Amino acid sequence: LHLANTLLLLGCLTLTAHWLSGGAALRVTGRGRVAAIVAVALVAMIGVGKSGALTALGDTLFPATTLVEGFASDLSSTSSLLLRLRIVHPALAIAVAMMLVFGIATLPRTAGDRRGARARHAVVMLAIVQVCFGFANLWMLAPVWMQLVHLLLADLLWIALVLTAASALAAEPGDRQV
Repeated sequence: LHLANTLLLLGCLTLTAHWLSGGAALRVTGRGRVAAIVAVALVAMIGVGKSGALTALGDTLFPATTLVEGFASDLSSTSSLLLRLRIVHPALAIAVAMMLVFGIATLPRTAGDRRGARARHAVVMLAIVQVCFGFANLWMLAPVWMQLVHLLLADLLWIALVLTAASALAAEPGDRQV
């Protein structure tokens, strides 16, 4: 719950900065498909973050000395639930990263929206980098400094996704804003 709350607060701060710097207001009404895609992407990212928090806790409480030992404990029925759930995070992260990389293109674009274009590019690049860092984190047996870098990248990806969502749901001049 703490991580989900943190991401929601970070999203609110991102939108506040977006609007204070001249970003367009949002229009959700009459945009069912776009709003649904945005909602699924945001909820999926929160799910990945929550599964990552559980994985990091498992890695911290039950550190593996080798990669093979770590995989064996993931599959052992006698291991802690935290260790057996570790496989959920990479699987979910890869699925959501693919959804972001390929799904961003389905969102509408406004000509001249440079901020939105940069945010879309950042989502794609950060999703790819994040998966690479996730595998590096696994390979290095999850040192704390690498977990913190992975979390920082996750926060940057979240900010880029919120800005992309704001761009996709931007109100046109003269729209009734909700």
